[in-house]
Amino acid sequence: MNNHFLKITANFFATLILIAILALPLLFAASFTKVAGVKNQSKYLIVSQIDKFPDMTLSQQEDRYKISFDKLGPSQAFLSVLILNNPTNQTQTYSLDVTSGQAKPFFSEDLDNQITKIAVPQKTSVPISLFSGEEATAEGQTIEFTIRAN
Repeated sequence: MNNHFLKITANFFATLILIAILALPLLFAASFTKVAGVKNQSKYLIVSQIDKFPDMTLSQQEDRYKISFDKLGPSQAFLSVLILNNPTNQTQTYSLDVTSGQAKPFFSEDLDNQITKIAVPQKTSVPISLFSGEEATAEGQTIEFTIRAN
């Protein structure tokens, strides 16, 4: 009788170990996908094109962007300085809010339609350009702005 009870106990523990060995990789996989999913929480991604413009620098702190450049003429436009990507699975509305500087950031490359608020469909991009008009007389210009996702 004692030998029979020992076999039942051994089989029970062997079954528990087998279940643990099979379930453990599934638990790790579930935890890993949750950690990897954090990357998809961003409302937008910015790709810099600053290196294509001489004497232009970009610095960023969270959603605040600071661009410095040398103005070469009375009015000057810099097209597609930044590219805003909508990585989400739905249309997002973005707006540009200038905090300091005389230059004007706008979505698109159309100087006749300098929009500062735009709806961007899922998984698409839109350029952000800069325009410094005649009223901005300083040779060295700096503009600070934020990008807000609504």
